[in-house]
Amino acid sequence: MIAPYNIQVNLLKEKLKGDLKIGTIDKFQGQEAPVVIISMAVSDVAESPRGLDFVFDMNRLNVAISRAQALAIIVANEGLEQCAVKSLGQMEKVGFFCKLLLNALIFNEFSKSI
Repeated sequence: MIAPYNIQVNLLKEKLKGDLKIGTIDKFQGQEAPVVIISMAVSDVAESPRGLDFVFDMNRLNVAISRAQALAIIVANEGLEQCAVKSLGQMEKVGFFCKLLLNALIFNEFSKSI
């Protein structure tokens, strides 16, 4: 399980007992697992401690997603992507996250039809 903030990592370790690997994206650099769960850890980008640029950082999200060998699950507040952007760079970051959500929705709809 991957989370962006150490506080979220500590909370997950406290609440999810067992033999789970839980850490920040940086901790899992170069590692893989069959299934990776990514906790976005914020309910509103505007209130996040490090802001939009950190929450939707494309390199960090790409590293998190690419750790999964078979399945990556993103746990996020519904509508997290509906936030104010202040630059084209931020729009690109939110757009990347939206692409991840779209792919998840497509997979979700496909799996329902099986």
